[in-house]
Amino acid sequence: MVAINHFTCLSYNTIDFLIHSKYVLFGIHLPDKVNDAHITFENEVLPHINLGPFLEEHFVCKSIHDCNIMLVMKKNDFDTSLQKKIVHYTGTDFPASGTFALSVNSDIATKEIDLSILKLIPKGIREKQKKCGVHAIGFAKQRMILITPDNLIRTVIGVNS
Repeated sequence: MVAINHFTCLSYNTIDFLIHSKYVLFGIHLPDKVNDAHITFENEVLPHINLGPFLEEHFVCKSIHDCNIMLVMKKNDFDTSLQKKIVHYTGTDFPASGTFALSVNSDIATKEIDLSILKLIPKGIREKQKKCGVHAIGFAKQRMILITPDNLIRTVIGVNS
């Protein structure tokens, strides 16, 4: 059973990005950086989107180590419109498993976070941040930003509808 406070944490030097763990099937360290629109994994060709450069540029953060982590997600966790946009952006159809890959330049870990430390983004910037997938922010040892992968993917691939 997945707890509502169970997150996959992408750790950068000044920010931990939190993605609800229900979206992430698993993460795996890749030996080399991948910038291609598809990646071959377990004899399947997966659509692939590299989130690392976007996160680092827009949130002014750097990877802690020279990492390349692939997060594998199920297409059915996202609406049909976004699924089509992922296929169009990557030029790669979903394989029979119905999975796709996002890569990041960070360490990843699974963490349980006390939801009371997460606060909504201030109203004045909430809509703009929501379009980037940001829904809440918290402070512990460093900033924590709760992101939703669907809005983040839309922003990275250049569509916000």
